[in-house]
Amino acid sequence: MKKYNLALALMLPLFAAFTLSSCNKKNVKGAGAEATGMTTETATIPALDIQESTDTAGTEGDIRGGEFLPQATIKTVNFDFDRYELSEAGRAILQANAALIKARKDWTVLVEGHCDDRGTVEYNLALGQKRAKAVRDYYVRLGVPEGAVGTISYGEEKPLCTEENEACWLQNRRAETKIKGN
Repeated sequence: MKKYNLALALMLPLFAAFTLSSCNKKNVKGAGAEATGMTTETATIPALDIQESTDTAGTEGDIRGGEFLPQATIKTVNFDFDRYELSEAGRAILQANAALIKARKDWTVLVEGHCDDRGTVEYNLALGQKRAKAVRDYYVRLGVPEGAVGTISYGEEKPLCTEENEACWLQNRRAETKIKGN
């Protein structure tokens, strides 16, 4: 029995060493193309340069600090139920707004997206952001500088009307343009 235990004690470490030494070393730093299984052609391909995203996050206006206030000459745009596409009437309002905004280079603009209280809080926040972004994008297409317009969504948090009817809900489905003068 002692011989069996002694042989097992000697064989077990040898078996472990053999097993561990035969493992494939896939991610060894500094290994050449041959060690990684790559041909020299694929090993010498340069890394790709990553371009900055053209998403509005980096070019959107800074909405921090200061208070954005409504202007009597800047009108609000309303939306159909569960929609964020601009209507013809909405585009006409935004064209007039854009002309006023472009005339005032010292203005920073905040577009607030709002919804009625139907739907979940999360859904309405997302829909409000899509509405604000649709207005912002239209302003930019009309010549308002990208860096002068920021967006925020309030979802259903700031209703203008609290009655449960279509006329009230229409008032709450809106994008308001507010201004901060520098």
